[in-house]
Amino acid sequence: MKEKLNFIRLPLLLVFIFFVGRLAFGAAGASPEEANRVFSMVTLQLHLAFLWSAVGRRYRGYGIGGSIQAIVMITLVSQTLIWGATAFSYLAGIDTLFSDPTMVAGSPEAISFGYAILARGVGLVGNCVLASIAGALGWLAGGLIPAEKIP
Repeated sequence: MKEKLNFIRLPLLLVFIFFVGRLAFGAAGASPEEANRVFSMVTLQLHLAFLWSAVGRRYRGYGIGGSIQAIVMITLVSQTLIWGATAFSYLAGIDTLFSDPTMVAGSPEAISFGYAILARGVGLVGNCVLASIAGALGWLAGGLIPAEKIP
């Protein structure tokens, strides 16, 4: 487990940068669409899932299960940040991009705290499944990465 945590340090740094970027965009009054164009955490998760599982295969020798395990760890951290920011936003009474009803439920109508937390929980599970699929595809594509330095 420690080895996998060391392996995913760079992706986790990117997740934290995107998280802080979304917070900053929200504080600056950016719309959800503007924030998503620059700091979409789900898009980042999918890119990391595909690319980092390929890197794990080629440079760490991970089998498909090891690569997917690393990807799920990245996705869990990202989705936990989203879930936590949503809960904090609702409990503190602060309007953020994480509590925006369009971002949570796809509708501009106000939603309850319970519904938002449930939606984020479903998102956590669904995104882990989606990232696992992208990770498996990335692992398959990892065979295309040259094993040796190309002259």
